[in-house]
Amino acid sequence: MKNLLLFSFVIMIFLSSCYVGHWHYFGEEPKRPGIYPEFTSEDSLAGYLDGDLSSYDVFFYDIEIDVDPFVGLSGKVNMYFQPVEKIGGLRFDLYEDLDIHRVDFNGKNLAVQRNSRACYILFPDSLEKDVKYSIAIDYSGSPGEAKDPPWEGGIVWGADTALNPFAGVCCQSEGASIWLPCKDHLSDEPDSVRMTISVPDGLTAVSNGTMVDHFSGDGKEVYTWFTQYPVNPYNITFYIGDYVNFKDTLDLKEGKLLLDYYVLPGNLERAKRHFKQSRDVVRIYSELFGPYPWIEEGFRLVESPYEGMEHQTAIAFGYFYMNHPGWGFDYIIVHEAAHEWWGNAVSVSDFSDIWIHEGFATYAEFLFIERIENSRDARYYARVEIAPFINNKRPVVGPGKVNYWSHDDNDVYNKGAMVLHTLRNAINDSILFFDILQTFYRDHAKKSNVTTRDFIELVNEKTGKNWDKFFEAYLYTTKVPVLHYYFYSEGVGPGAKGSTYNLALKWENVPEGFSMPISVLNTKTKKITRFDASTSIKFYNTSIPDSISSLPFDYGFSYYVIEEDSSLLYEQE
Repeated sequence: MKNLLLFSFVIMIFLSSCYVGHWHYFGEEPKRPGIYPEFTSEDSLAGYLDGDLSSYDVFFYDIEIDVDPFVGLSGKVNMYFQPVEKIGGLRFDLYEDLDIHRVDFNGKNLAVQRNSRACYILFPDSLEKDVKYSIAIDYSGSPGEAKDPPWEGGIVWGADTALNPFAGVCCQSEGASIWLPCKDHLSDEPDSVRMTISVPDGLTAVSNGTMVDHFSGDGKEVYTWFTQYPVNPYNITFYIGDYVNFKDTLDLKEGKLLLDYYVLPGNLERAKRHFKQSRDVVRIYSELFGPYPWIEEGFRLVESPYEGMEHQTAIAFGYFYMNHPGWGFDYIIVHEAAHEWWGNAVSVSDFSDIWIHEGFATYAEFLFIERIENSRDARYYARVEIAPFINNKRPVVGPGKVNYWSHDDNDVYNKGAMVLHTLRNAINDSILFFDILQTFYRDHAKKSNVTTRDFIELVNEKTGKNWDKFFEAYLYTTKVPVLHYYFYSEGVGPGAKGSTYNLALKWENVPEGFSMPISVLNTKTKKITRFDASTSIKFYNTSIPDSISSLPFDYGFSYYVIEEDSSLLYEQE
């Protein structure tokens, strides 16, 4: 392990001193568990896939915008769609601080009824199922500014050190309709997007995909970007700045990948050094999870006026070119790059399952360290950088159909990552575990939205075992599983049958019927022994002439707490 932080050491001392007798710390269960806000019709309007949204599928957005920095934007969006049933109208979304000037359908200006972000139109005649149509929406205004990007999103207006405009958009929770008229629901990803952006002379505009055109005139720079891949709405984005561009390439099994970087001029040389780590990050993730999903459009980092965001093929980078002093890598690159697999390629249809984006990407950090260092260092990373920050306020899987995700509770990141690691340890077969991840990626990348249930069913299928209670405990409750144990010598308790030492085990704080094996390391022989444990007490003859002080439980650092409990001796199986 290289240059471990003093901070990490202090954290470890604190945790070990405050939680004597526990090998693990996963955040205390709060005396008062977190409560969900009182959801309103506004929340349902944003999160519920009502009939006016579900009745059609968008396959292409052709977006033209003219951006006036610090003022606002104006533009036109051609939305190409197919009804999935016969329809007389539809709904698209646009925040109320943006004005709609015209909705054109076959040369006719359709009336728009607005209810908050929801915009309803009726067609002169019914539209037929599976026939391709389009509407053109002219609009303008000043989109809401981000209060705390990327957590509270919107437009970020800024300036670089030379006072040139430096702007971007991030809108994961708010949705793309904060700046763009669209069908703003995670379940509908357009198959492709073209974005034409006009900016003041001398500036550069960057978006998703590949730049296909650029020209100058009338005091404007006009850039056209095109992505041929499906993209979820909040990942459609743009950046504006006085950028310089440099490139690199990376040979992967799936082909040669363009590494494409847009940075401010004063940071060019530093960026050339700093971004070299992207090569290892992308290569390792391609090996761990499967082929890089956007091979035709490259991997791109774009310097941004906010910390970071996983915009597809155009990741926002605003972290001051700083590596973590204890681990030697840039957290933004390692985490956000993982989202190209988990979140961008494999996408959820509701924020209730957002842990599949964030927990998988956080666990990717662990896997990256495991690959470049070793398993011990990766477990240490989990111990000091992931597990201590679990809050256990609310279940990892939240309420559906209300567009809910509270950024003040980051368990979808940290607890989600520890759930995956615990599952890996419980399966006790890394080859099988990575086969599950790679199959999940391969089966769903770029072509369907996923749910937590999809993942659970795959785990059940691949392992030949029902893990429903496992996921119920870890994803749908806020309780920390507790393993009660008692290690005792021959002749004590009902489990003693002639061995030198005996072991009693029982899970509590879990749903009835929960079971999960645990691993115990004999520090003298270095042998790891597996024991099954469930909500019913189990007794084992260990045949290990050792004491519990040198018999660490769970060598792999899973997500549970261990408590010594002599009362197990007096329970019957």
